[in-house]
Amino acid sequence: MNKLLKRQTLWLILTLLFQAICLAVLVVLYLYVPNFRHYFLLLLCVTSVFIVLDFFIALIFNFVYRDKKGRSELKASEIIGKDLSEAYNFGQIGLAVCNHEDMVVWVNDFLGKRYSNLVDTPIFETFPLLVKLSENDNQYSVVKITHENHTYQVELLKEARLYIFKDITDYESVFTYNQSQSPVLGYLAIDNYNDVHMAVGDEIKFADLASELRKMISNFGESTHSLMRRIKDDRYLFITTQEAYIEMKKDNFSIVEEVRKKFPSKFTLSIGVALGFPDYTKLAELASNALDVALSRGGDQVAIQPFNQQMEFVGGKTELLPSRNKVKLRTLSNSLTTIIKNYDNIIIAGHRQADFDAIGSCLGVYLICKDACPENTVKIYWDEQNIENKARLAVESEFSRAEMEEIFVTMRNVDSYINEKTLLICCDHNNPKISIYPALLAKIHNVAVIDHHRPTKDYIENPLFNGIDTSASSASELVTFYIVYSQHEIEVDERTATFLLSGICLDTHFFKEHATNNTFEASAQLKQMGGNITKVNEFLKEELEEYRQKIAILNSAEIPYYGTLLACSPDSDIVPDATLAIVANEALTIKGIYVSFCIGRINEHEIKISARSNGSASVQLLMEKLGGGGKLAEAACVFSDVSVDVAKNKLLGVLKEYLDEARLNKEN
Repeated sequence: MNKLLKRQTLWLILTLLFQAICLAVLVVLYLYVPNFRHYFLLLLCVTSVFIVLDFFIALIFNFVYRDKKGRSELKASEIIGKDLSEAYNFGQIGLAVCNHEDMVVWVNDFLGKRYSNLVDTPIFETFPLLVKLSENDNQYSVVKITHENHTYQVELLKEARLYIFKDITDYESVFTYNQSQSPVLGYLAIDNYNDVHMAVGDEIKFADLASELRKMISNFGESTHSLMRRIKDDRYLFITTQEAYIEMKKDNFSIVEEVRKKFPSKFTLSIGVALGFPDYTKLAELASNALDVALSRGGDQVAIQPFNQQMEFVGGKTELLPSRNKVKLRTLSNSLTTIIKNYDNIIIAGHRQADFDAIGSCLGVYLICKDACPENTVKIYWDEQNIENKARLAVESEFSRAEMEEIFVTMRNVDSYINEKTLLICCDHNNPKISIYPALLAKIHNVAVIDHHRPTKDYIENPLFNGIDTSASSASELVTFYIVYSQHEIEVDERTATFLLSGICLDTHFFKEHATNNTFEASAQLKQMGGNITKVNEFLKEELEEYRQKIAILNSAEIPYYGTLLACSPDSDIVPDATLAIVANEALTIKGIYVSFCIGRINEHEIKISARSNGSASVQLLMEKLGGGGKLAEAACVFSDVSVDVAKNKLLGVLKEYLDEARLNKEN
């Protein structure tokens, strides 16, 4: 065929060359013999000859080409067989043609044998997912469907209304098998292992408890077909497949609940799991980070980290038992001091709408920093618009203007203190989104965290110092112990002691909730340092207008579910954060109420939900579903640019779906 094309090309070139010579001869004759009168007839004859010649050459070429092409196709037909349906069968390709009404009018043998009743029926009746193809505006569209144990990749040629089915069942089976066998790596930690050891005292009794626990963990590994290896007294490494992991997740990692029930007030488990990546080293790193988050959230839960996806949590329905290990507190205090000494500038920041706990803990950390490095620059970030009103008035009444300029820094001047030797200490929060000035976290890469809230999906990653302890009642309690157990004797002034005590009283509601022995010990230490309980009472007193607003909000309360109270402020009213929290807290004093929610507008663009429980339900779980977080019995979330009614409907939707799951005692 190629030779024929080359020959035809050569003929065309020769013909054109001959025609060009003939025309050139006519032109020369015309120039030298102009008196000849029949040049026109001569040109007409020559042109006619050329046309006839070209016609016969094209006719001969077309005849020869068709003859050779026919013989070539005949040979191809002899090779692949006259029945091309065999080729479609071998390639497992089905064809279906539809009319304008999407009725199947023809199918090839491959598709006809599998679906004998497909012709004269609407194609969407048999394959509903193909509607996606018809709705797609592209000329060529592809979709994957599964029907009667077969998986197809279907392409639609819209102009011809032709559906092409490619059977990819075998490929999908191999892909699914490989995916089900992909590695999943996890770490399992025994919470409070050393604390339980110290509490039991009797070595033989503790050994029996530990042996029984290890047997349960070993049985868990066997039942889930996991390779389980102990790497420390209180830590295990396990490797399994994604198929086994899916079963674990369906079972909600029941080992966690089984251990909690088997050893009440003693052992609990935390698990960090990583998946979705073929490298075991990377999985080990992700699993270790997930376990750290699970432990920092209070333990007794599972943190799952799929590669390049948001972390998921299972469990977490109990508060972490308070640690009485003073050595750990001393170690943390010394670690913080060591880190502080490595930086020239230190900026301390609380959370948005900072309350007494945030302000008190910031003032306490300020003293720690000044004691560690008196010559260094230490500033607390101050933004009047983002300080809770009572806390702002208290600070302004206790500190002179000169002291305010010495201790605090505003947005206008903060950038002058930011360089490579700047340390940012975040107090009373671990979520970068709720920081009093989130831009600081983008500008400063050296960060320390001191907090008592459980981390949510959004948390400050890889801090230089991780001081998250969810067993503490408040950040002020943690900072107090850092001061008390510092390797240096830190002199605490009366005002700072009073603000730290105010933070503890605020978060425990004057020791009514979340107060542990450590809380009372920290408060006693602050009292000895000069903490003024009379001033604390004055700081935390309600204004008359605030009291009226609180009563008005409570009057609007409704009970959407048994034991659940929901109160809303009018959308037109601006309500302080503290008022929403007070309403939610006071609702729990009503007989029969164990979970309460208060919704209100805190500024022109934001709606906040304050959630509280008496410990029989995890409001943190509910708030996390709405993008918020907190602790088991205290949590909150904030919505931007919505109305109170929209926030209320979102909350009701979460309650409908997750309230039963959040209940810790199903009998309530």
